[in-house]
Amino acid sequence: MNILNIHMRILVAAFILIGCLSIGFGQQGNLSNIPEASTSAHQMKKSASVFINSLTRPQQDAIIYEFTPENRTNWSNTPPFVHKRPGLRLASLTNSQRQLAHELLRASLSSQGYQKITGVMRLDNIHGARSLAELDRNGPAEDDRIYVREEAESFGAGNYVIAIFGNPSLDHDWGWVIQGHHMGASFTVSDGHTGFTPLFLGATPLVLEEGVLAGWSAMSHEVTRGFELVQSLNSAQRAIAIKSESPPDGLSAGVGNKDNIATNQGLHAANMSVQQQRLLQILVEEYVRNSDFDAAEAQLAAIEEAGWEELWFEWQGQAENLKEPLFYRVQGERILIELVQRPNHIHTIVRDPANDYGEYWLNQIVNEEYSSSDRFEAAIEVYEMSRSAL
Repeated sequence: MNILNIHMRILVAAFILIGCLSIGFGQQGNLSNIPEASTSAHQMKKSASVFINSLTRPQQDAIIYEFTPENRTNWSNTPPFVHKRPGLRLASLTNSQRQLAHELLRASLSSQGYQKITGVMRLDNIHGARSLAELDRNGPAEDDRIYVREEAESFGAGNYVIAIFGNPSLDHDWGWVIQGHHMGASFTVSDGHTGFTPLFLGATPLVLEEGVLAGWSAMSHEVTRGFELVQSLNSAQRAIAIKSESPPDGLSAGVGNKDNIATNQGLHAANMSVQQQRLLQILVEEYVRNSDFDAAEAQLAAIEEAGWEELWFEWQGQAENLKEPLFYRVQGERILIELVQRPNHIHTIVRDPANDYGEYWLNQIVNEEYSSSDRFEAAIEVYEMSRSAL
């Protein structure tokens, strides 16, 4: 073999390796087949720029922040009274500005993801109205937080907050977040790549119990997909997958717990049947496909590169009634999904352990400083201090 052939083989191998690494870390490797105008990165940039241009200068000053890890991790799923978010509330926007904010949402999500996020906001209107009505009828319960009325008054779609990090028109790297009660949706654009993790979504009520829309649910399949998988397991597999008869109160890897990722717990996908592995993939896709098509396909390619058979599935709680309390986790090198269910109330989170907030693309180490528990404890302290000052 001559020197030229050796060099050519080295070059070919290098290009193959680079391509695999690019796909493995969520780079949209097949974008050459997609017109640039149809990519989520382009559509998000365009929609964000139009939205920003619709704002007054004071509004722009309130919504635009530096593209730093500290700013981007300042989110939570707690009620607005508990966590005063940076950014602009939807209620503070004009109707035309809100329409442009929804254009940005649609540019960042699939149709299913858009319907889930807007459904969570609509449910918070219902939850707020119910909470206040219950307080008016019966007053606070013994175990309610001391600021229960103020908390209930802060529920509702108008109190979801948008913040933008960086300059979408000029910067290769930028991001944005929409957050509020039961929601923290973070989006990253980095040199044409788009990321959608972390993504926290919750719902209460999960299913409407009364009225003309009785039976409607904004998050209709998350519990069902996991339940179908655990129901498919035989007794030996269940003995491995089900770690506890009692589900936890919250998500292990929720807000503020980015690095609290349990590894290799539960049932290894390599020990599932082909049909069970397919159910596991359907479960993962229920979450990943909330993002727009190219971001979802890139994330699924990254999971496949790491190996679908290398995922782990863990369950906690009873496994016979999909309406009762339960918990499950799907964990792998490139995906983490957790769901916890209380009666008619769920919390979920999706993370990419290797690339949350686009940290691999950005060559950053991103840490989350505050958990939801931290936010609640701080709110109690501030509330007590304000009351004592009266």
